[in-house]
Amino acid sequence: MSTAKLTIALDPRHPFSYLALAPAARLASEIPSKVDWLPIDTPPLNPPSEPGPTDDRGIRHRRYRAQALLREIEVYSRAQGIALDRPYRDDDTTTARIAWLWLRQRAPQALPQFLQQLFGRYWEGTLDLGDPARLSDLLDPFVPASGFAAWANDTGSTELASCDDALREIGLFQAPAFVVDGEVFYGRQHLPMIRWILGGRRGAGPI
Repeated sequence: MSTAKLTIALDPRHPFSYLALAPAARLASEIPSKVDWLPIDTPPLNPPSEPGPTDDRGIRHRRYRAQALLREIEVYSRAQGIALDRPYRDDDTTTARIAWLWLRQRAPQALPQFLQQLFGRYWEGTLDLGDPARLSDLLDPFVPASGFAAWANDTGSTELASCDDALREIGLFQAPAFVVDGEVFYGRQHLPMIRWILGGRRGAGPI
């Protein structure tokens, strides 16, 4: 973890991370303070279960919640004009997260644009998150990616483990996650509050 004023943790395979990416990038562009973008590995969404004759209240509640989350994904992905089909993805993001850290070390200012391409191509089905060659191609316009594949298998794996440990140490377990002034917020719905905190908490806080 860095000493950034705002830390943003996203999971490439999580639809709510993709929905948060563009609004978070706009916020990051508005503030003079340093923003740190970090990759996080979180549990995938669970699809709604099929109704059964033995369903109890808890099972029905989880089904209704999963259905509500799916409707939210559909509504807001259309509003943003992004593809979010197959929201219950469970792909291995290890190599993609290592590529993220490669760029973070070498050209952190390029991360918002890189992540837009990473998320966009993955969700439209044209990027395999486990393919070092395709990820190198994605990195190359931002920073030379020669040596990335070797780094990913050695130093990069260690760096990712350290990043995962740091995120667990501060208790992050969902995505998107935002850390500001020592406070943790989950979900893009908190961006107005985060903007208010970063602005010095002037005036009444958003409710």
